[in-house]
Amino acid sequence: MRIGRRVWAFLAASTLLAAACGGNGSGAKGTQVTTPPQPAKVTITASASGKQVTFDVPGSIRPGATELTLVNNLKEPAEFQLLRLDGGHTLAQFLPAPERASAPIPAWVHAAGGIGQALPGRRRGVVVDLQAGRYYFFSAGSPQGGGQPQYKQGAQGSFEVTGDPTGAQLPTTKARITAKELGATDYQFEVSGLQPGTNQVTFANAGRQLHHLVIEKLNPGATFEQAKEFLTTQRSNGRPPVDERSFDAAAVLDTQGRQVDTFMLESGSYVFACFVTDRQGGPPHAIKANMIQEVKVA
Repeated sequence: MRIGRRVWAFLAASTLLAAACGGNGSGAKGTQVTTPPQPAKVTITASASGKQVTFDVPGSIRPGATELTLVNNLKEPAEFQLLRLDGGHTLAQFLPAPERASAPIPAWVHAAGGIGQALPGRRRGVVVDLQAGRYYFFSAGSPQGGGQPQYKQGAQGSFEVTGDPTGAQLPTTKARITAKELGATDYQFEVSGLQPGTNQVTFANAGRQLHHLVIEKLNPGATFEQAKEFLTTQRSNGRPPVDERSFDAAAVLDTQGRQVDTFMLESGSYVFACFVTDRQGGPPHAIKANMIQEVKVA
């Protein structure tokens, strides 16, 4: 179903350094404030030639907070999901997993965030904290109405994070969305600071499982219960209860992961949900652990 294909579609404060200044014997001292550098900017371009999809990604990036911008020149939505793999494993070993909705997620796979969705002809950015080592990426987007996922058409690869750290940190944001696990069948999002308009949001995973975030706005007159049934069963009598044009997503994060996303929100009620499974497999979190909730933006 549409959501299943998108499963993988699926705070650091400024550092203050005090330094003693040279005096004239009176004992007076001053302080020097050092501001961390801004996140480096890296642009990734998705394009197609015939049936081949390519992502133009630098071969190497320096460690530190980095603003990734995906320019989507495709005719369908694209994503930029980052992974880290334990030694000896390859992306090819993992990539059948996105097509097996309830399959286990190998312990050697670590979701590192990325870009949840960029619409056709648009650009989308996220700030991630890149650590030294090799990162893998792929996009599971597909044409409207079905077709092969983009990673089967070439939208996959890797890059190395290497060199001297930039010292850049994730920006501090007023708005936060944190995935939490209160019990084996009770997962939820803790949400604060959202408002109508452009929201820079820290998306964090405080649980033990992998999580992402799917956002859709309720249609006028629709109820959350109707939207919940639709999104978890794909059954609807007549008009869908959610506005599919409002679909947005944050990429999958592993435990203790965080990144800074930007969401455009209107006043009204939204559905926030997670459709990733536990590592051992099984139903998506929206079903297994009721990780689907109504969030009001006002």
